Amino acid sequence: MPALQALKELTSQLSAAATANDIGAALLAVSRRFGLTQCLVLDMTKLFDRVGPALIFCTTDSPAVELFHAQVGFGDHPFTLQARSSEQPFVMSRLRARRAESSDEAWWKKMPDNLRGTDGIIVPVHDHGELAWCVGFAGVDADLSPRALAVMSAAVHAGYARFHDLIDATTPKSPLSPRESECLRWVADGKTDREVGKILEISPRTVRFHINNAKTKLGVATRIQAVAKRASGVM
Repeated sequence: MPALQALKELTSQLSAAATANDIGAALLAVSRRFGLTQCLVLDMTKLFDRVGPALIFCTTDSPAVELFHAQVGFGDHPFTLQARSSEQPFVMSRLRARRAESSDEAWWKKMPDNLRGTDGIIVPVHDHGELAWCVGFAGVDADLSPRALAVMSAAVHAGYARFHDLIDATTPKSPLSPRESECLRWVADGKTDREVGKILEISPRTVRFHINNAKTKLGVATRIQAVAKRASGVM
């Protein structure tokens, strides 16, 4: 079956993916099987004034995406609002039809030129109850069947998982135990050993024991140096 073959190929491509762009390219390869030739992947946890930090992958020129965001704002777009409210993928034109009586028409008219005359699918990815990724696919005469929605949803969620595998692989791992890190956190807040002990319900002597262990693991001589090194990214 074409859908199963697409997912098999995606699995292979994601396994070999070394960058976010590789992940986006793998998702685009699947979407093209359904006539969806345009792709936009946004990390919604990084979407603020500019879209740049949130842009994982895009087949549209970045300046055009930035201009659209400046005029409209992805955070308030009807697609995004729908994606925030449900984990289910949806078809763009069907959402537009449901909101035809609202004041959203201006939003649609400001779509980038390469998306005019297209229709597509939006796939939300929720993580811990929040919208983490919002991924859009579009094309002319695209297959927008329930099967296409199911395959693209599965593909996007697999891409999201691989994206976080790459992040985890490049994030330094802490040499500290949870208790050692916790003690240093309270020391950084200006707490004495006695105060830290009361907070954590351990003795001041045990607090000193954990801090000394942390100093040894971090290769520093003083607790101030340990706090500074922890704050620099060693957690």
